[in-house]
Amino acid sequence: MRRFRVYRPLPPEGYLEDGLARPADEVQIEGIVFTDGHCVVRWMTSNHSTAVWPSFKDFEAIHGHPEYETVVEWLDEP
Repeated sequence: MRRFRVYRPLPPEGYLEDGLARPADEVQIEGIVFTDGHCVVRWMTSNHSTAVWPSFKDFEAIHGHPEYETVVEWLDEP
């Protein structure tokens, strides 16, 4: 297993005010990649939700958002 956190320093305009994003220094998403490759993420925004993805790569393809300067912080070694 491998845990991670996601930060988004530049969320879209209005997201902070609407509770759809957290400040840049706060965790947006907590996640874990299981040994079989499945990825589970928990949104830490005001609308908490949990999602299961077939892989981290699939999750990142949808929610990676380089335009928001998304940062993934891995908490465990691979």
